[in-house]
Amino acid sequence: MVAAKQRIEEEILGDDLEGYFSWLDALRESGSCNMMEAPRWLRDEFDISKKQSIDITSMWMQQYGKR
Repeated sequence: MVAAKQRIEEEILGDDLEGYFSWLDALRESGSCNMMEAPRWLRDEFDISKKQSIDITSMWMQQYGKR
């Protein structure tokens, strides 16, 4: 399980994970949506897969407040 998560993070890191996190931070601050809708907003904005958008949002939620 840990290896799979690390592989997913490595795939996404190549796509600028911090850029996604910054965008999600801005989305949250804007109050435009409930953050449970964030994966859909990511897909619309960045044209990424559903799985990627869910993984990115999940990682962002886990790290929120730690950065």
